[in-house]
Amino acid sequence: MYAVRQPSRNILLVHLKAVSMSCFEGHHYENGEAMPPVDSNKITLFNMRFCPYAERTALVLLAKGLPFDNININLKKKPDWFLNGTLGKVPVILYNDKKVPESLITSDYLEEAYPDPPLSSNDPLQKALDRVIVERVSGMAGQLYRVYVRIPGSPALSNDEKVGLFNKALKECIEPFEKELTNRGTPFLFGERAGMSDYMVWPFFERLLMLPYLVPELKDKLVLPGTLTQVNKWIQAMWETESVKKYAYPPERMARLHKIYMENFEYDRAIAESA
Repeated sequence: MYAVRQPSRNILLVHLKAVSMSCFEGHHYENGEAMPPVDSNKITLFNMRFCPYAERTALVLLAKGLPFDNININLKKKPDWFLNGTLGKVPVILYNDKKVPESLITSDYLEEAYPDPPLSSNDPLQKALDRVIVERVSGMAGQLYRVYVRIPGSPALSNDEKVGLFNKALKECIEPFEKELTNRGTPFLFGERAGMSDYMVWPFFERLLMLPYLVPELKDKLVLPGTLTQVNKWIQAMWETESVKKYAYPPERMARLHKIYMENFEYDRAIAESA
């Protein structure tokens, strides 16, 4: 748990350096368990440790160096105190007894409430165009989800179907991203450093990168082509950002985590046994 409401910039930077991955790997609270105490004058993030959408908000909080509390939620057995006043999904930000849901909404709120350092263009048109890129690239989420998650009651996908979904994501989402990065001529969408758009799409690439480890028999077919030069450079640059260093899982760990989770659908066990 972290403290301090509106600290100086130096204190914020010290806080960011002190955050470790273990801060986010606490127990996932479920129905019947009491809500842990919160400070209404601090930001609290309702999270699920390996949800890509909640990761968006966590990355923004880290990029801004904001002190916050993290409470993980069991999305299979959601506590009533979490459901009250939310849409039943993570992320949710709790602040001043108000709950703000959804990854893009929470991230935009943080950008406006804590503008230093800025993560978005101050040009409304460019900001809108950046959001278009986010929406297009994020389209890979639905396609790849079916590759790495077994949906109860649905037939398992064949290897050909998995490769087909991967290739569809490449063509519809990742190749346009390659073109956009090439046109911008900068390491990140935001420019010389990572910004809002970069953090909004990163979680889906993080999960894409685990596929060769999750489905080893298809490791040569579920990998980004070397011809996507700018995308591969961007991925390497994102791994070097402080937010990603603090929060993201390496591909091997992410793959182990999902394998274990799909066996028992237990959040805490998957995190503990995949470490």
